[in-house]
Amino acid sequence: MPQSETGLRDTGIPPLGDKDAAVLPKGADQFSWSPEQKLVAHRHMNLLFPSQIIHASQSVFSLNKRPDISVEYSTRGDRLDIDGYMKRTNVTGLLAIKNGEIVLERYDGGNNEKTVWASRSMAKSITSTLLGIAFSKGLIKNLDEPVSVYVPELTGTMYEKVTIRQNLQMTSGIPYTEDTLNPSTDIFPLQACTLNGRKGDFVRFLVWLGSKQNVRPSPAGSVFNYSTADSVLNGLIVERATGLTPPAYLEQEVWQRFGMERDGFWNMESEDGSAFAGSGVGACLRDYGRFGLFVLGGGGLPDGNRLLNETWRRDMVTPSSASLDVSSPYGFQWWLHEFGDVLSAKAGTINPSDPQAPAFRPRGSEKIFYALGSSGQTILINPSENLVIVKWAVWNGARSELGRYEDAAFFAAITERLH
Repeated sequence: MPQSETGLRDTGIPPLGDKDAAVLPKGADQFSWSPEQKLVAHRHMNLLFPSQIIHASQSVFSLNKRPDISVEYSTRGDRLDIDGYMKRTNVTGLLAIKNGEIVLERYDGGNNEKTVWASRSMAKSITSTLLGIAFSKGLIKNLDEPVSVYVPELTGTMYEKVTIRQNLQMTSGIPYTEDTLNPSTDIFPLQACTLNGRKGDFVRFLVWLGSKQNVRPSPAGSVFNYSTADSVLNGLIVERATGLTPPAYLEQEVWQRFGMERDGFWNMESEDGSAFAGSGVGACLRDYGRFGLFVLGGGGLPDGNRLLNETWRRDMVTPSSASLDVSSPYGFQWWLHEFGDVLSAKAGTINPSDPQAPAFRPRGSEKIFYALGSSGQTILINPSENLVIVKWAVWNGARSELGRYEDAAFFAAITERLH
């Protein structure tokens, strides 16, 4: 492991400057933010919603930085380099770590190494990892326990007998809709929990969702349905099992012990309430990279301790049969590049405009997994190549599938270049 850096450092979250302040959008409007608004909002989410700080470590895990590699790739009839990729896909931060060394680090849109940027749904994978730490420590006894053991308020709702495993795999069976263009879907009242400033709103939302009278649940474990509500419940399980909110537990177990260099944050329902565990983390680019290294190393710490046990490490990247049924291999809140002969369109393996075109299967693709967030946020982990790639972006909603395909082409080129 690299040596740690110690001493007095500026670790704070950058303040809101006059230029960003003039165009900072409202949190309540986030589902309609333009890419230009996202560029400003994503580096100031701690100012738009209640938040808890995740304090930087006093002993930083050092990352040796090598000269940036050069990469070219071909897609959709064009040959592009790194600059071309970043421009085409609105990339605002790009990091590649190979064998523990930074081999590529780029910023755009006014971002820099101090920028603390929104995770979006990459937080789902972070929350899952915290649940894995709690499980590995014995604070959660059995992943096949009902979620209501830890959140008893859900007794008597459709969630009551759903297991933690099923909830992690997004196969709870609870009817939930998520369309950010349709205000009648469930994501809108869920998002409102971060706007009202009331402690307990997330629990109240889950009780409401699990008590709907005009819907019928699917048998738990039988259907994959991407649900931020299930991820919020994972965060509540972490909180109840550990006695700490997800940001406090992340700080205690990972940020401090692995050696993160800057303060981060996590959006909450209220400053003294529960975390928005399906989204809402903020961290600098290198600290997202360090988190990727932590997971790549199976939860290993610089001091030699390991926080994730063998059972968790295996199961977190084992997809549910329900996710395979819909060609979206999905483990414990992690997207898989592929599993067997099932390739993930969500991970960009398939050209959405030409499904018959050859799929992207880079070196080590059978073991690649991802944390993915809306607007193009990505942490790629490739165990076979000892590679972590982190990417920030400001997409509009319409380019998601095409953007992931472009990402897959570029990531495959990086993998090949570094092999």
